[in-house]
Amino acid sequence: MTEGGSWPVIGMPDGYPDLSDVRAYIRVPATSLPDPDLQRMMTTAATDQTARCNTDIGRDPDSGKVNASLEQAFYRRVQREVAGRNLPLGMVGVDSAEYGPTRIAADNLIDEHERAYVRGVLA
Repeated sequence: MTEGGSWPVIGMPDGYPDLSDVRAYIRVPATSLPDPDLQRMMTTAATDQTARCNTDIGRDPDSGKVNASLEQAFYRRVQREVAGRNLPLGMVGVDSAEYGPTRIAADNLIDEHERAYVRGVLA
């Protein structure tokens, strides 16, 4: 479990879906995406979400799992990582786009799912 909003620097934060759940959700076989690559993408997505959101208020106090909104946003984050894995610098249409390459757009569904948990930052 996290204590005081911190987690081990290396590895997956607690309370997130495991590898088999994520693989079933994204429907990408292990022959196309090896487990170590998917695990790295999962750790990245969970760490990013934990850094941006107060996941401690979005957890079940008994099981320690993140709630459904944060879990869905986590799945979306992983899907975006998988979709962009073979794109140079996250650019789409590098070869033949009419107006040149474009970036992968921000995912508004992730923003909607995480909205209630985003950490306020004062600059």
